Amino acid sequence: MKIAPAIVSAAALLAAGCSGTAPQLRGAPDRGMAAVLVSGRFIAPSGETQSGRLALDLESMPGSSGEIYRLEILPKKNLLYQIEPGNYRLGPTRGIFGSPHAALTVSIEGKDYRVPWPSDITDHAVLPAPRKKIVPIGVFEVRLEPALPRQDPVIHVRLDDSLEARSRMVQDIIHEMMNPALAPEDRESAIAWSQELQNSLMELTTSSEPRH
Repeated sequence: MKIAPAIVSAAALLAAGCSGTAPQLRGAPDRGMAAVLVSGRFIAPSGETQSGRLALDLESMPGSSGEIYRLEILPKKNLLYQIEPGNYRLGPTRGIFGSPHAALTVSIEGKDYRVPWPSDITDHAVLPAPRKKIVPIGVFEVRLEPALPRQDPVIHVRLDDSLEARSRMVQDIIHEMMNPALAPEDRESAIAWSQELQNSLMELTTSSEPRH
């Protein structure tokens, strides 16, 4: 029996939505969009490295926008992702039909590892993302411990969402966006988000409350 191309396309779109969509990077805050700011720190036995990657989901809380975004975390990169306004939580990535994975896939220095989902990340507070606002989530740290002979290496993943870490992220991306060599599309995004970045920095520097 032949399956109509339209049905195949619809099923593919449904599966993609269940497993999470990639948000626009540094998109302008038009239509009242919000944004989240994330960064990565990958540490190998030899020291901090720029070779690495991990992905996790940013999921709408019940009663919110119903979005599931897949966030890519890269080493030493401040990534501003545009999202729909709403209340969110962090979670593991999902399979093609929407079931959450039990572990994270972490890449560091050219090798992939499966890491149990860190429960302390799940325990973080709800992340409200109001329209035209930036939410600095924090720095996801991946640490590869040296392995003993004939033993598997140990990977630790944690979220540094301290005021210091989040303030440094905002400061760094402000400096990056002021770079005269910035691509025209990134410069437009920088201008659009500049006031809110300044507001976020002001809120962080005057806050005395931890997120959780």
